[in-house]
This record gives sequence, C-alpha cells and structure tokens, in this order.
Amino acid sequence: MTNETAQGYGSNAANLYGPLTYQAQSLVNSKGYAPADLAAITNAGMGGVNAAFGSASDQVARTAARSGNPASVGAEQDALARSKGIAGGQEAGNIQIANAQEKDTQRQQGLNLLNSLYGTQVGAQTNLLGLGPGTLNARAAGQSGAQDFASIMKGISGGAAAPGGG
Repeated sequence: MTNETAQGYGSNAANLYGPLTYQAQSLVNSKGYAPADLAAITNAGMGGVNAAFGSASDQVARTAARSGNPASVGAEQDALARSKGIAGGQEAGNIQIANAQEKDTQRQQGLNLLNSLYGTQVGAQTNLLGLGPGTLNARAAGQSGAQDFASIMKGISGGAAAPGGG
C-alpha cells in the first residue's frame, strides 16, 4: 500500500515537475524587466529629466527677454546642459541598477523554486518508499525506531532492558 502511494506521489510530482521546471529556468535566466517595461521605465525617467531641464531653459530665455539682457543666456544654457547631462546619466544608471536588481530577484526566485521542486518531488516519495505497515503503525502511535528496537531486545532477552533502552 505504501509503495503504491509513494509511486502515486512520484507520478504526480513528475507531471508537475516539467512545466514548473520550465518556469523556474526562465526565472533563473531572466534578463530583468521585460523589454517593453524597461523601455517604458526609461522613457518615463528620462522624460522627467528632459521636461525639468526644458522648463528651466525656457525660463532662462523668458527672463532674458523680459529684462532685455541676453548676455547671460549662453552661460546659463551651458550650465543647464551640463546639469541635464549629469541628471540624465544618473537616471539612466538608476534604471539599469533597478533592472539588475530585478534580474537578481527573479534568478533567486527561480533557484528557490527549483530547490523546492526537487525537495517536494523526492521527499514525498522517498518518505514512503519501502516503509512497511508495521513501521507506519509505529510512527502513527508515536514510537520511534529506537523505542521499537528496545522493545524487541527486551522481548528477546526475556524481560531484560536493552542497553540505553527502557
């Protein structure tokens, strides 16, 4: 009976193992965010940087026109361009770091899934394989193997306790 149950566990695990292994492998081999998601994140981040500096540049031009002093416009636009380049580089770097962290998180999830799949597939089957009804009944009654051995030795020796037993 227990061997049939063990074989049933093994069969069920084998049926699930293939598709779940494929999913786990794709997590392990993840490239991070999906390309469309990464593009959207990049567009949003860089768009925010560009919009902020575009507004600042427009403000410099409006101030120069209002004051009638265009002499400082070139220097201010150059300073804005440098700052925009720095901010854009930082934003792009932060997006790449976030993608690398996502890739690592997915890889760890895949490895954990593979580990649990192996443990589940092998564990349930091997826990039952080869156990006879006597062993299962003893386990159900809360007896360990050492207690069973002690009882056997006591019976063989005519009532004397086995060494280390009770």
